[in-house]
Amino acid sequence: MALEVLEAFLSKNRVYLKEPEKLMELREKAFGTLVGEKLFLSPYETFYLVEKRRARVADEKTGKEKTLQDLVTKLSVGKPTIWTKYLVYRDLRDRGYLVRESEGGFDFETFGKGATRRQVSIVFEGGESTLERLAKLSAKANKEGKDLVLAVIDRRTDIVYYTLNTERFEGK
Repeated sequence: MALEVLEAFLSKNRVYLKEPEKLMELREKAFGTLVGEKLFLSPYETFYLVEKRRARVADEKTGKEKTLQDLVTKLSVGKPTIWTKYLVYRDLRDRGYLVRESEGGFDFETFGKGATRRQVSIVFEGGESTLERLAKLSAKANKEGKDLVLAVIDRRTDIVYYTLNTERFEGK
């Protein structure tokens, strides 16, 4: 049985779906934020659902369908790293994780595979990242009872994940 393709709309640089009764499956898979009768999607969620052919996005005013390239161009204004961050988002989703945008210096939070929730921070090969910043992020994640995962993305857009856990083991 083919999966239903959801109809989404682009309005003022935000993408939303109108039929919340059809959206429980998406909510269960950690997609979107419900506001009233609309489920708003982040740019990463939008790109993912369009790329996987689970959603079509039309301009709210003209009804014209937007391509993935149209959406990336429109939703990345002022966010130069959005596509690279999307590659990490897509990779995590494809590995079976539920992924949400995160705050406090983290890029994403993952959950759904095992008991551990993880805060993900993206490090670009050749980019600026200090040990002090990583130590702060690791301590913050650990304080929340989560592991810090560094998603290191290289120039070829290959992604390698490293888990940092700052728990200390005390010997007797």
